[in-house]
Amino acid sequence: MLLSAVSFAKSKSKTILVKMMSQAGTGYSFNTKRSRLREKLTLLHYDPVVKTKVLFVEQKKIRSL
Repeated sequence: MLLSAVSFAKSKSKTILVKMMSQAGTGYSFNTKRSRLREKLTLLHYDPVVKTKVLFVEQKKIRSL
């Protein structure tokens, strides 16, 4: 039996890891998962530098999960 070199295309993952950055200007950030098909995230989350909830926006994609 002869084996041929067939490469299969990798399927895209359904979720991605993204970096969320604080809009308070503190430089605090955290990573979270989101669906690949969803638009960019914006959410309220606790910022320990200013000790209150502030708006966080998605800054960049880190990797696929």
